[in-house]
Amino acid sequence: MLQLLVAGLTVGSEYGLIALGIHIILRATRVVNFAQGEFTIVGGLVALTCVDVLHLNMWFALAGATLAGFALGLAFEIVVLRPAGRTGEAGVTIATIGAVFVLLYGHALVPGWGSNPQPLPGFGGPATGSVELAGATVQVQSLWVFALLIAALAVLYLFFERTYFGKAIRAAAENPLGARLIGIDVNSTRAVSVALGIALAAYGGTIIGPITLVGGAAGFALTIKGFVAAIVGGLESPIGCVAGGLVVGVLQVFLQSRLPYDIADPIVYSVLLVMLLVRPQGLFGRRDAVRD
Repeated sequence: MLQLLVAGLTVGSEYGLIALGIHIILRATRVVNFAQGEFTIVGGLVALTCVDVLHLNMWFALAGATLAGFALGLAFEIVVLRPAGRTGEAGVTIATIGAVFVLLYGHALVPGWGSNPQPLPGFGGPATGSVELAGATVQVQSLWVFALLIAALAVLYLFFERTYFGKAIRAAAENPLGARLIGIDVNSTRAVSVALGIALAAYGGTIIGPITLVGGAAGFALTIKGFVAAIVGGLESPIGCVAGGLVVGVLQVFLQSRLPYDIADPIVYSVLLVMLLVRPQGLFGRRDAVRD
């Protein structure tokens, strides 16, 4: 039971980071980034390149993938989302859906990446290393995933709560017109918000890579599970998004341990409909929350 719980929390950590990225981008652009899962795949593949081609260890590969995700996010917002936004929010949404297919088929063409999942080395030791915990065998990499998740949340908290630019991003997300009136560059804050969201995706794809492999064609499925996590926890709550990811991860692993894969996954997806009908604001959202 404990082993299943740890496995669920490990997978859920990735879903939580995807959900948190969706939350950050949604607040800035008012649209859901349907390519979030594909950026997770790309982030893991960038880390693979850092390891295999540049011969860096996993810590530098993690930093490189996260920085590459941030740069890719800036380019994505400036080159794709901003021009698409001239036609309204529907245009931006369609642009993110188009990006899914560009990234899905594009990364398979990159030499060294291909279309099949590939392994990443472990953090702090072999990827297959394990320890005994309360009578259960737990992968060491799972413990690293939890630690790196907490580290990412701490950095984001300090950025948004303790820095001028972080507060400016929050102000621009809450009231773009008011932010412009007090001199905040809303376009810059939106670009950085998208970059942060995609950097989180790349970060998540890298920290989970030693366990679940990197690459493949599961990006859109990751987006949907991240969106389910955001709805379960509360789309307006960053902590709720992460908590929702952990809940969805645990639910998925427990169901897959007892049911065939083709039955377990649809049940996980159905949680989205149940939450929208029963508690649309999510477990951690305010009852008076309004989605515009």
